[in-house]
Amino acid sequence: MRNYQIYLIHDEFARHYMGREKMFFGLFMDYKHSSGELTEIIERQIDYVTKPIPVLSMRHRLEQEFMKNKHFHLDNGVYYVQKIKGNGRARIDIQPKSISLTIEGQYDAEAIFFECFRKCESFLLAIDLEHGRYGWLKPIKERKFV
Repeated sequence: MRNYQIYLIHDEFARHYMGREKMFFGLFMDYKHSSGELTEIIERQIDYVTKPIPVLSMRHRLEQEFMKNKHFHLDNGVYYVQKIKGNGRARIDIQPKSISLTIEGQYDAEAIFFECFRKCESFLLAIDLEHGRYGWLKPIKERKFV
């Protein structure tokens, strides 16, 4: 099982830290393992570099993409999809600060959801703290001027 937290990063920070996503990963990992006053400080840093998730547009996009799937349903504000690419399952919880995506099954199953979300916003960063995986849903391309 893989658990991703997906955050919308402010444009200026996303562009500045292009290629250095590990720094964002470190920030979120520090937050997970912090306590007391340090937790509050790191939480303010996270609030500073992230933007609120456009919940309504994300929900709309998700519903558009998966409404035809008979294994897609909404329960108490959380989306569930059964039988993704065989026996996979997913749970998607869209909150104002982040999107929580839990996937079981093949590794390419998450790509279906990442593709859906990246159509809404450019600077979404997915982080799986448990397995040490992180990256942009829509990689930022560096312009090369001659």
